[in-house]
Amino acid sequence: MSLLKKKCAYCGNKIDRGREVFRDVKIIGFVGTKRKPFISKEHADSYEKEIEEYLKNQKKCGGSCCG
Repeated sequence: MSLLKKKCAYCGNKIDRGREVFRDVKIIGFVGTKRKPFISKEHADSYEKEIEEYLKNQKKCGGSCCG
């Protein structure tokens, strides 16, 4: 059934049941990590790299408290 299929956190494609690759990844705006499904290990690695780059660039801007 397509209702039970999970979507890849990186590309959004549906994943067949039992073929998911789960990884604990950092979520923007969430303290800690969350377990997310991916199609492959490559998608999980790419997702982690993109989040890492985003967080690096976000910290350079600073906020009202950081001046």
